[in-house]
Amino acid sequence: MPDIFDDKNYLGIKMGKFKLYFRKRYRLITTVNDLLIGILFVAGSCFNFFSTTEIVGMVCYLGGSLFLASRPILRIMHNTALRNEMKESENYNPNKAERQ
Repeated sequence: MPDIFDDKNYLGIKMGKFKLYFRKRYRLITTVNDLLIGILFVAGSCFNFFSTTEIVGMVCYLGGSLFLASRPILRIMHNTALRNEMKESENYNPNKAERQ
């Protein structure tokens, strides 16, 4: 089982002698999402060549479309994470806007 460790700046996965580092968790999720979109659309295209597997092809297209629709949600999650990091910085003062 791979060991997953989370640091503020990166996500790491240790598998035996190897370690994979990802700068931010959202980048890994977005990359996997994009990969799944491509796989599902290619599989859907291949399954639609044969009349016996057309239903499976349509399900693959639907899955790819759902993953494609999730991309804006992932972007929102990324922007929210940036907002949280700003709150943790030393320069963040939520009362500054109220004083003006």
